[in-house]
Amino acid sequence: MDIKLQEAFKKAQAEIESAGIADLELKKIAFAKAIDYFLKKEGSLFPAKEKSGLDFWPALSNSTGFEERKLKDIYAVDGDQIRLVIDKEKIPGERKSEKQRSLAALVLLAYHNGLGQEWVASSVLAEAAKHSKLYDTSKYSKNLKHEWFRAQGVRKGLAWRLSASGLSQVRFILLAIAK
Repeated sequence: MDIKLQEAFKKAQAEIESAGIADLELKKIAFAKAIDYFLKKEGSLFPAKEKSGLDFWPALSNSTGFEERKLKDIYAVDGDQIRLVIDKEKIPGERKSEKQRSLAALVLLAYHNGLGQEWVASSVLAEAAKHSKLYDTSKYSKNLKHEWFRAQGVRKGLAWRLSASGLSQVRFILLAIAK
């Protein structure tokens, strides 16, 4: 695990313990917020840079530590659009909601680290889920309201990005797919 992330985990845990929060759900939320705070304070775990489409593969490979050829087995790029090219069965998660979160995390990582887009429109994530046959119109947005993600805007203007805990989780998702 990245040293910055380990330090942020330690500091966040210490802050949560010192605050004396008893409710488990509040602890989870506070922990995710604390991780975000400490990583922003120290600098981003995966810094975003402006990239052209030609720089996508090296940028994503450098930021994740995965070889380009393995990433090309997971993603396809067409201009400024990214698609997942793996079967939905390979996406980690026992339930459809878990697979949706994993898929969204993978897509957000690629847009952020590969194309330099910090925020990704909700419609882009929905399109990726439809393409992977993981879209559930009644529950999709609800499934993304998770500690891995941060949202901005409302309804049609809604955009998403990975939180610090989401950034750490997406590494495990990539490892599970790439093995």
